[in-house]
Amino acid sequence: MKITSIKTYFVDGIFRPWTFVKIETSDPGTVGWGDCTDWGAAKPIASMIELMSEWVVGRDPMDAESIWWDLAASNCRHTGGIAWKAMSGIDSALWDIRGKVLNAPVWQLLGGKMRDRLRLYWSHCGSMRARHAEEFGVAPVRTTKDLEKLSEEVLDRGYTAIKTNLIDLEDLDNASDSQWRFQSNAGDAPPSVLRRAEAIIRTFRESLGPDIGIALDVAFRFKLGGVIKLARTLEPYDLMWLETETLDPDALKLIRESTATTICHGESLFGAHQYKPFLEQHASDIVMPDLAWNGITMGKKLADYAHAYDILFAPHNCHSPINTLVSANVCATVPNFYIQEFDVDDAPWRDDIMTDPFTIDEGHLLLPTRPGLGSDLDEARMAKHPPKERYPYR
Repeated sequence: MKITSIKTYFVDGIFRPWTFVKIETSDPGTVGWGDCTDWGAAKPIASMIELMSEWVVGRDPMDAESIWWDLAASNCRHTGGIAWKAMSGIDSALWDIRGKVLNAPVWQLLGGKMRDRLRLYWSHCGSMRARHAEEFGVAPVRTTKDLEKLSEEVLDRGYTAIKTNLIDLEDLDNASDSQWRFQSNAGDAPPSVLRRAEAIIRTFRESLGPDIGIALDVAFRFKLGGVIKLARTLEPYDLMWLETETLDPDALKLIRESTATTICHGESLFGAHQYKPFLEQHASDIVMPDLAWNGITMGKKLADYAHAYDILFAPHNCHSPINTLVSANVCATVPNFYIQEFDVDDAPWRDDIMTDPFTIDEGHLLLPTRPGLGSDLDEARMAKHPPKERYPYR
């Protein structure tokens, strides 16, 4: 069996364009699907996949590990970024094929499952409804009262954890003033920003109770000093984690040592070489590699690498339903799995484009048992939802 073609597909994911990879083989009934979704560079990634296909077509699709490292070597002058996102989409599609050929779920090929149910957290809780409520078909979030109502829904649906963001709310300080956003983009966390963060987290904590995990994601918004001030401000609310990004392991270690707040990091890193200094310095409590950007081959290695340093594994996953399955197949097999990200508020056609939609039960994803990743995609239904110009996917 040989790889005969590699294709990319764009599908509207509302707040990001889903980018799928399809690998076809000389066996007409055997194809694999992967995900390399990215907010701002979907078409450049697709162009990179087209280039890589010249190196991959004709090879045995069962050689996922060999193909990964050959592509890594071919892109050694630009390791990470667009190249590795393209590699990752190809990689997960190859693992999908591998499972189908061997009539086994990918998790079985990775060593076997350690769990049948994967705990999920409701990602972008509140922030998606503040921006895209109409498209999701849900009530918008405009005030802290709306966060209280949303918390009731979280509890009713059985979720044990959420993650939110610094949401624009009408009843908070400077809600109509862009100055707080400018200040936070400059890297500091002035009092107005700290009040906003505390009000959001306090509302969720009081509404959800003491046992529900609450995470706050601020990405690259703050520099070292700003993150420390924010982390200390939120200490009374016992966060599941504060999610912050930096490329400086020394800075992240200092942040972690300066606060009792749990620190999570790593969605923007690529490969063991970039994670190495962060893990060796124990710079965070939790590591969150993105498997749409690190693939299954590297993703499993990163989970095991983190385990060697007593660090929990909670992969970044706010992409397509295929990446949810990619992440689930890896998470099922590692001892340091903590929790998996999941966008409850998502494109209404998410399940429609899947041949076998996954099952969510009381805030847990039931591990699929079908061969490969667990589902194929319906191309005819995908075609009904072309990407919109609302995001810069060019």
